[in-house]
Amino acid sequence: MMVEKYFKQVVKGGYITGIILMIIFLPHSKFMLSLAQFIIAGAWILERFNFRKFMEYIHQNPWRKIIPVIIPYSLYLVFSSIVSGIRLFIRNKPALIFGSIYLLHVAGLLYTTDFDYALKDLRTKLPILILPLYFSTSDVFGKKQFYWLIILFAASVVVRTLINSWNLMALNYVDIRDISRPISHVRLALQISLAMFYLGFFIIRKKWFTWKLKSAFIIGLAWLIVYLIISRSTTGLVVSTATFFILMIILIFRSRKTWLKYTLGLVVFICLAGVYTYVSKIVKTYYSAPSLDITKMDRYSAKGNLYSNYPKLGQKENGNYIYLYIQWDELKSAWNKRSKIKIDSFDRKNQMIQFTLIRYLASKNLRKDEAGVEQLTDEDIRNIENGTANVYYQKKFSIRGRIYEFLYGYDNYHTTGDATGSSAMQRLEYWKASAGIIHDHWLTGVGTGDMNEAFQDQYKKMNSKLAIGQRWRSHNQFLSIFVGFGVFGFLWFLFAILYPPLALRKFPDIFFLVFFIIAMISMIPEDTLESQAGVTFFAFFYSFLLFAKKDDDPV
Repeated sequence: MMVEKYFKQVVKGGYITGIILMIIFLPHSKFMLSLAQFIIAGAWILERFNFRKFMEYIHQNPWRKIIPVIIPYSLYLVFSSIVSGIRLFIRNKPALIFGSIYLLHVAGLLYTTDFDYALKDLRTKLPILILPLYFSTSDVFGKKQFYWLIILFAASVVVRTLINSWNLMALNYVDIRDISRPISHVRLALQISLAMFYLGFFIIRKKWFTWKLKSAFIIGLAWLIVYLIISRSTTGLVVSTATFFILMIILIFRSRKTWLKYTLGLVVFICLAGVYTYVSKIVKTYYSAPSLDITKMDRYSAKGNLYSNYPKLGQKENGNYIYLYIQWDELKSAWNKRSKIKIDSFDRKNQMIQFTLIRYLASKNLRKDEAGVEQLTDEDIRNIENGTANVYYQKKFSIRGRIYEFLYGYDNYHTTGDATGSSAMQRLEYWKASAGIIHDHWLTGVGTGDMNEAFQDQYKKMNSKLAIGQRWRSHNQFLSIFVGFGVFGFLWFLFAILYPPLALRKFPDIFFLVFFIIAMISMIPEDTLESQAGVTFFAFFYSFLLFAKKDDDPV
């Protein structure tokens, strides 16, 4: 029957179109991700729609009987199609168990009080249920089709980084993390890391691709590495590096060739030793400030005004004491001449600009007086106005800057107990709050909708010095699940993400293994499943690689 054949081709085309749109727009648009899922859903429903039965009904009955019941009959066939698909899903135990993570959140409604937030959370996490439902009950993709879809994903990620680079060069941002909007810079970093490893696999693979195409892969991979550096993506660099080392360790244990084991082991050792030596040297430099002798310090500035010194505070920038040689009147007058943002106002990161200025001057080993401000370049002034407190933080290729930023945050948190402004120390405060909530609600958790309220109450209970606007949730997916659903919910979550690949023996597949490592690493410092972009990224690749990929590619 030609019409039925054409109908199935259209449905198949719609299904593939939805997947292609989702792959293309993962790094770009939340709206298009939602639209792609609607297209996939429509195709999935029509995939089992009994078109032959529908046409037979039309041919066997006169129009006067068909017209009144055509819509109810069509809805009946649609409902039958949905039921048929759900039955297939239920019989697929790995897919059903993964989808049960969503049902865990539904169960959390039984003891929640904030239903508005709970329903919003359920809408956000819907891909965890519907994507494994779609992929586990539809046709799988052969190796060639799959490879081209992955290449399309990598190409889309490269395009996103080029757009971001334009924003970077045009200075279309206050905080460098804003260049990735509307997609979070963290979610984009995970996609970049995944695309890098997939391109690396295509490069070393002997068949399937021509050298011209492999040359394009090499250029793409090299560019993504450069982008992570110039965009100062700590998440991308850390996740990619950690994934690389984990893969090397896996290869060491799986390889049957003794020479390869020792070679890889030596490479890992040398790399780790090099990283340790480099970081240790930077840390030593940061703390190696000169000894202070107050009696030998200058008391007056070049203009004859008395300095204020606070040596007991001891905080440093780039090995230079922050609170020495401060002449407040000169600082105020000189700064107000150079900037439209007055010194008693806030910078663009909502920090008191006088303290940003003092730290920045210290990072350049300049005194905090008129002479020091006059030595600042126009770029320095712009950096300070944007909330950059250290000259190294603004440098595109500065690993040192990232380490110094961490050390300053650690010292400030250790001294004052205030984690505000340091993403690493804020996470410690989030984790402390999570531990406190878990202690009080370890059995059942606080429910799907009450997590925000539980965290705000815990911060008050802890007398946290964290700024009100930065008192957020766990920033750790595992802790977030424990807080929401207690010990049994946490254990079920672990089972639901580990059982499917174990049952389907997918861990040896390089594509799934790399994705799984990246996803698990991301869940340590982030609530990966608490945003639309994050949960869609995780649910899509988890389901697609497990249920829609026909052939494995062994590690």
